[in-house]
Amino acid sequence: MNKIKLLVAPNSFKECADAIEIADSIKKHFTEPEFRVKSIPISDGGDGFLKICENNFHLEIVLREIRSFYDDTFSQVPVGVSIDRKQIYLESAEIIGMKKIRRDKRNPSILNSSNLGELLIELGSEFPDISKIILGLGGTATNDLGLGLCVPFGLKLFNRDGEELPVQPKYFVEVHSIVLPERKNFLPFEIVTDVEVPLLGETGTSKTFAKQKGATEEEIEILEKGVENVVSVLKRDHGIDVSSKLIGAGGGLILGLSLIADLKITFAEEFLLKKFQLEEEISKADFIITGEGSFDAQSLMKKGTGILINSAIKHQKRIFIICGKSDQAVPSTDNGVMTLSIEKYFSTEKDSLKNYKTGIEKACTEIKSYILSHP
Repeated sequence: MNKIKLLVAPNSFKECADAIEIADSIKKHFTEPEFRVKSIPISDGGDGFLKICENNFHLEIVLREIRSFYDDTFSQVPVGVSIDRKQIYLESAEIIGMKKIRRDKRNPSILNSSNLGELLIELGSEFPDISKIILGLGGTATNDLGLGLCVPFGLKLFNRDGEELPVQPKYFVEVHSIVLPERKNFLPFEIVTDVEVPLLGETGTSKTFAKQKGATEEEIEILEKGVENVVSVLKRDHGIDVSSKLIGAGGGLILGLSLIADLKITFAEEFLLKKFQLEEEISKADFIITGEGSFDAQSLMKKGTGILINSAIKHQKRIFIICGKSDQAVPSTDNGVMTLSIEKYFSTEKDSLKNYKTGIEKACTEIKSYILSHP
């Protein structure tokens, strides 16, 4: 008897559990001899990126102490090192992430990424044989265009009177000249992101993401003017034109990184389908289960879940989406996609969050029933 090949590849449920925990919660409900289960938890560059890479690439995780990006305290952050010790993996959300800062301290007008720059210098000295740094970009609390991370490399900002300015976004509107950082042959970067947005405009980094990072409407306008001014000064004085580039992810962190290193931007679709070999696994599977905490229209826009859906449709495979909640802008079962929202099993959202494992069990029971009745 041929076994039913099941691929389990969920993203994290942000308010409940990471992708590895969700995958384990799903997998344990398919232990019958009819099933052969392959588990590949996923991340599209944001929260959980490093843990997923550790799981898939068998990284060694080492802890390094760095200065906090919002006060004078110090904390330890995880750094992934490849088996051959040639590559380092970092997650921006672990260093300057929203998850690292209390809501009442979130203020993208004053926060910057200088602690990331300090960590990069330390890693460059500690691992002289490393050939590349892979950075998962997402979930950041900063909106500083990555200029903060350039400060340890020598970047300085000055106003019209020649006075040096703090490298904080609220001062970017006053910038008249910029001393660029020194590259010093720094390691090349591969940036993994699921977001393609410009630095400026209605779809740019400030107007799209600053509100969720804690900025008021008034502060967002100041941030936008500051970004516009910095972009203008870079073009006028240094011939660096980034006005139309899609580098607004992570509060524009890519801009700062491009000033200290050579970059390759890898979008989540390529990272998941090729480097995680998900395209191959989807083509071999009979059924796929993915999921995330909140499934909505944005999930289909080059996010991890949407990437799997598109690949499953391409390979004419049925895919099940287990999610905490979903809106109505989701695919129907007509194209091989079935969505199971675990909130339907509970009377309140609070109960569904608290009892998500029970919800996953109920969803898996439905999926199992469907699979066994549709061989």
